[in-house]
Amino acid sequence: MTRVDITDEVVRQLRDVLDAGALDDEHNYMGARFAALDLGHEELATFVREADAATYYEALQRAKRREGVE
Repeated sequence: MTRVDITDEVVRQLRDVLDAGALDDEHNYMGARFAALDLGHEELATFVREADAATYYEALQRAKRREGVE
C-alpha cells in the first residue's frame, strides 16, 4: 500500500458506497473495497487495494465534503 492519486471518479464512487449504506464503519477501507466490488465500482476497488489507510481517509473526507455540497 502506498500513496496514490485520488481521482474525481474514486471520490464519486466512494460517495455512492456511502449513500448506499453499504458500510458498517466508513473507516473500514477493506469493507469499502468489498462494497465497491458489489456495486461494480472497479476504480474504487482498485484504489482501496493500492492506497494506504491515510490516502483512503483523505478520499473519504473528500467524498463526505462533496456529499454535503450537492
